[in-house]
Amino acid sequence: MDGRGLVRAVMSVGSAGAAQGVRTVRAAWRRRRADASGLPPRGAERARVPGAVREAEPGPGGGVVHFGRSRLRVLVTVNGAVFLGWDGAAPEPSYALAGRCPEPDPRAVLEPDTDGGWRVVAERVTVTVSRHGAVDVCTPGGVRLRRDLPPRWWEPSAGGPGRWMQRSEVAADARFFG
Repeated sequence: MDGRGLVRAVMSVGSAGAAQGVRTVRAAWRRRRADASGLPPRGAERARVPGAVREAEPGPGGGVVHFGRSRLRVLVTVNGAVFLGWDGAAPEPSYALAGRCPEPDPRAVLEPDTDGGWRVVAERVTVTVSRHGAVDVCTPGGVRLRRDLPPRWWEPSAGGPGRWMQRSEVAADARFFG
């Protein structure tokens, strides 16, 4: 944006637009505070990440990668679908599947990767797991389709259910289902 575009943008907002913007921000702030007031205070929490890779167990269609505080199951099916399950999550039951889970790809192999990570190499896809838990789903030619950052979770110090977060990075034109 050059100087003319900036002046044009400011002129288009005008005084009424600026006042409306302030009212919108104020209303959003009130709504946020109203939502937060109904929740109990969280208290002290401990942040957790999977930790470093300890070992890996090969299995049908991939295997299980064990980390310091967690484990990841990687399963590649015959049709090229990838299942990633943290801490014992199973592919079934799943809202993303109509019927049973496809059979694991018998040709998919779990093998060591560079820098302490592991990878599952299949005919249609390659899944790379870094030593700290980041997961890359790539084509056999090496084009990245998706990158999942290591999950993070917070456990209350006093005990009880925790909360977790998982971030994924995809290309701007990508479409993922399930």
